[in-house]
Amino acid sequence: MIRSKDFYMKGVYNSTGKKLGIVEDLFINFFEGKVIGLKISNYSLFSKKNYIDVKDIIAIDKVFIVSKSINETGIEFKSLKGIDIKDKYGVIIGVLEDIIIDEDNFTIKGLVVSTGLIERMLKGKEVLLINECILAEEYILYLGSQKVTLKAMPRKVERL
Repeated sequence: MIRSKDFYMKGVYNSTGKKLGIVEDLFINFFEGKVIGLKISNYSLFSKKNYIDVKDIIAIDKVFIVSKSINETGIEFKSLKGIDIKDKYGVIIGVLEDIIIDEDNFTIKGLVVSTGLIERMLKGKEVLLINECILAEEYILYLGSQKVTLKAMPRKVERL
């Protein structure tokens, strides 16, 4: 499992070795729970090809190697980052901070929710399953149970 921030600023090369740009954002399909493509910032001034479909990704390592790039648009993750997440009673749980992605098939497994600076340091971040969430116009509606929560806890560094 990887997070969306692991994609940002990675280089993108085509199959012949030419650098196409760097990853700027992810295009997601929230309803299917999938990452459908990558938005790249081009190095060439006149190129309008800024979209890499996940089917066109050949290899992922420190850089992405792709077969082709096209001109396409979609829902960018940056437009959803920071959106409120509410439960079915209208209570704000937190804001969307990150997504957890399965690197084999690019499905979104979870949403990382930030509940605030102090609470995040004390309790950690919550992780919500995407199949229990509905994307609305101004917020994400969480329909799951508050009794079962997944948490991303900060690690304590052990000194030798």
